[in-house]
Amino acid sequence: MNVELETVLRLARAHRAVLVNLGHGRDGASLARAELFAEAWLKAGGELGSVVSWPAVAASWLRPACRLASGAPDVWVIADEPAGWAGFGRRLAADGRWRARRTVCFAGLGDPVLPKLAGRPATEGLSGTTATGEPWTFTDAQLERAWMR
Repeated sequence: MNVELETVLRLARAHRAVLVNLGHGRDGASLARAELFAEAWLKAGGELGSVVSWPAVAASWLRPACRLASGAPDVWVIADEPAGWAGFGRRLAADGRWRARRTVCFAGLGDPVLPKLAGRPATEGLSGTTATGEPWTFTDAQLERAWMR
């Protein structure tokens, strides 16, 4: 198991999560990360609710956003890149059921420009990990790494 995946699992468990809704962009790296997470989460006894993918560009992300926000997950886990999250994250935040503070992300979203691309409602409180396992979070539209505190 790689350190990025280990950290995402640890962050999800820190929310005392059992049921996870899993979302990912359709690029190869995001899909691979989501598949690894799903396998590890289920193997560890966790449960998966909705598993949803979305394109980087769409006229509307309404359907996948509604599916990802559905149910009552303990946490959401996201694997995507900034360009894909920009539109989808805005749509998801507008849904009203999803909470950024209960969302754990893979390294692809740990980019300091993400709040400018996707907006604060889609980023404020997101947490995640770098590819090397360093935790991060967005606070006041700034990317903060654990080692910076």
